[in-house]
Parts: sequence; C-alpha cells; structure tokens
Amino acid sequence: MNRVLAANFLRLRKDKCFWATLLFMAAMGVVFPIGRYVAMKEEGYTNTLETAFFVCVIFIGFLAAILCGLFIGTEYSDGTIRNKIIAGQTRFGIYAAILVCCCMAVLIMYAAFFIPCLCVGIPLLGFFDVAMKTVLLYTLDALLLGMAFASIFTLIAMLCHSKTVSSVSCLLLIVLFLAAGTYMAQRLDAPPVQTVYSYTADESSSPVAMEVENPRYLKGTERKVYEFLFDFLPGGQVLQCASMESENPQRLAFYSGIIVIAVSAAGVFFFRKKDIR
Repeated sequence: MNRVLAANFLRLRKDKCFWATLLFMAAMGVVFPIGRYVAMKEEGYTNTLETAFFVCVIFIGFLAAILCGLFIGTEYSDGTIRNKIIAGQTRFGIYAAILVCCCMAVLIMYAAFFIPCLCVGIPLLGFFDVAMKTVLLYTLDALLLGMAFASIFTLIAMLCHSKTVSSVSCLLLIVLFLAAGTYMAQRLDAPPVQTVYSYTADESSSPVAMEVENPRYLKGTERKVYEFLFDFLPGGQVLQCASMESENPQRLAFYSGIIVIAVSAAGVFFFRKKDIR
C-alpha cells in the first residue's frame, strides 16, 4: 500500500486540477478578509476575522467533487487501477491509498485558504473575537467535513468508470446537499407564530395586527428529525460551520467522523465486488 500511496501523491503533485484548486482557495483567502474590511469601512460596522475564516467550507465541497471525480476517473481511463490489481495490489490497499490521497488534498486546500486569510485578515480585521477554543472546534469541524466530502466523492468515483459521469455526479450531489441544508435551515428558523393584519370596513382606520400560529413551524418529533438531519448531513454542516452558529460544534465533528468511517467501509466493500474492466 505504501508504494501505491507514494505513487498517488506523486501524481497529485503533478495534477493541474489540484494546483488550480489551491490557487483558487489561496485567492479566496485573500479576497474575503479584504472584502470584510472594505465593507466595514464603507458601512461603519465592525467585522471580525471569524466572519471570513470559515467561508471556505462553502467552496470545499465543490472543489473536492471536481478533484476526486477527475483524479480517480483518470485512474480508470489510463488503466492504472487495473494494472495495480494485475501487479498484485489488494483492492483494499488501492481504495485506501486513493482515499487517503483525496483526504490529504482537501486538507491542503484548507491550508491554502487559512494561511493567506490569517496573513491578510489579522492586520486588517484583528485577531479572532471569539474564544480560541471555539475557533479550534470549528476548525476541526471544517477539516472533518472536508474529509467526509472526500470520502463520499471517492466512493462515487471509485464505483464509476467514466470520469465525466463521476465528476458530474459528485457536483450534483454537493448541490443537492446544499439545497437540502438551506431548506432545513429555513424550516428550523420559522417562528412559532406570525403576524397577520386585518382591515375593517372603515378605510380610514389602521389595520389590526394579530398573531396566529405559523403552519410552517416545526414541533415535536418532526422538529427533532429536522434538527438531526441538519446536523448530520454535510449540507447542514456547511451552513453551520460557515456562520459559526451551531449549538453543538462537537456533535458536527462526531457526525462527520461517522460519515467518513461508514462511507469508507461501504466503498471498500463495493469496490471489492466491482468488475474492473
């Protein structure tokens, strides 16, 4: 497995798509703190470093989807995976080596964002305004979330021979995750009551405001299900990490860890049964 892993990292180092993702993340690491600083000066309110530090989780899913789809798809199109099996490498070792490589690529993407963001953001916005423990917790959440994305996209790409199909499938899945997360956030944020206005026959009189029960407000078991899915699914985690508004950041890290383990185990299981052409 060590030789396969070394070969994967060597190919990753030469991969143009990988370097493009790093350049993009580094550029965003510079743009966001500058944007927060300009907005602070123009609009007169205070922006802190944490408002720009975790927005990278919004991009990481898309970049991981593109990189994993193309990187692993090339393994199939070039016949590399079939040659590794013929050379005596185990399927577990092949899958694990690719998974580790993709996870490391995602972690390097984070570093490409965090380092410029700190270098530019601290002089412009100052240091973090929240406790360092909170920053470290959300950093752990972001890193594990990125690894969860890499695990999911590795599974998809390893089970699909077509580079195009796997890349498109990964991109559609991240869009679906974010759409689901946004929908759940809207439902959970719905207030228990809403204000409606009624008018009398006298047009000169002011409308009468009344508070009525909001039919979109979630309660009971339904609310608990939404809260669990919002914390567990990657789309909900992206929104909570980017805004640093999770009620329990430790739980997000735990759920991401579960996703990494469960999806990786499923990927190894199905890859062992896959017919490699």
